[in-house]
Amino acid sequence: MLTGLEGRPLGNKSEKMLKKVRNYDAVLFAGQAKSHCVASTISDLLDQIRASDPSLVDKIYLLEDCTSPVVVPGAIDYAEQAEATFERFAEAGMHVVRSTEPINSWPGIPT
Repeated sequence: MLTGLEGRPLGNKSEKMLKKVRNYDAVLFAGQAKSHCVASTISDLLDQIRASDPSLVDKIYLLEDCTSPVVVPGAIDYAEQAEATFERFAEAGMHVVRSTEPINSWPGIPT
C-alpha cells in the first residue's frame, strides 16, 4: 500500500473489490495513472487475491489502451515503470487486453 509523506496510508484495502472479483466472471480495470493510481490499486488487489484465493487472478482484465502513465515532457516519464508493472501483473496471471479487441476473444472469456 502506498503511503503519504508522513507515512500514513493513502487508502485502505477494499473488501468490496475482492467480493466483486469473487462474484463476477471478469472485472475490468482502466484509469489514470497507469504508473501510479492504477498500479497501486491493482498491486493491492493482487496481494489480497494471493492471500485469499489465487485462482481469482484469472478474472482480472487490465485495459491497456484505457490507461496511461504519468508523463510530463522534458521533466518526468514513468512509461517504462508502468509497462514493467503491467508485465508483472500479466506474469501473475492477470490479462492485459485492449478495448478494441472483442471481449469474446479475450483469454478466459467464454465464447
